Amino acid sequence: MTRLIVWRHGNTDWNAANRVQGQTDVPLNELGREQARASAPLLAALRPDAIVASDLSR
Repeated sequence: MTRLIVWRHGNTDWNAANRVQGQTDVPLNELGREQARASAPLLAALRPDAIVASDLSR
């Protein structure tokens, strides 16, 4: 069985301002960096065979 996990990027200043980012490369803010640090072990525990990610910094 194949399982698909969709993982959204962390918070940015544009998220906080309710701005749409689209393909604009807005970096994570401090909250977003903390969300990324906290999510790393959770994602690793899922033991993915592959990860496909955007080339944007967030």
